[in-house]
Amino acid sequence: MENLNEVRELIDKLKSNGFEYGKPLDYFLKRNRVLEEIEFKQDILNLKNLVKIVKQSYPNEVRYVLYFVYSSKIGRVYTLTFRDRIRVITIFPLGRTTLRKYKKTRFK
Repeated sequence: MENLNEVRELIDKLKSNGFEYGKPLDYFLKRNRVLEEIEFKQDILNLKNLVKIVKQSYPNEVRYVLYFVYSSKIGRVYTLTFRDRIRVITIFPLGRTTLRKYKKTRFK
């Protein structure tokens, strides 16, 4: 993965400042069927099960889309940007059907 080292450096630099979320945390927890925020933080800080990173450039910011696959049926996508803190723009789950499609096209 070409942007892995860049993302690791940014996370290491800003992890002490904490996280901020683009939407209410309760919304992300309910949408992903997660009980605590700790699971999100561990995914981002460890980068374990990371399959692909896509860098998106916009006029005022650079976003990183991180694809995590935990099994053939479960995955999650995080969209991050780095300011003075790690900003989580969105998090959404990936199901079996979507993962199957992504393996054919997006993860190559």
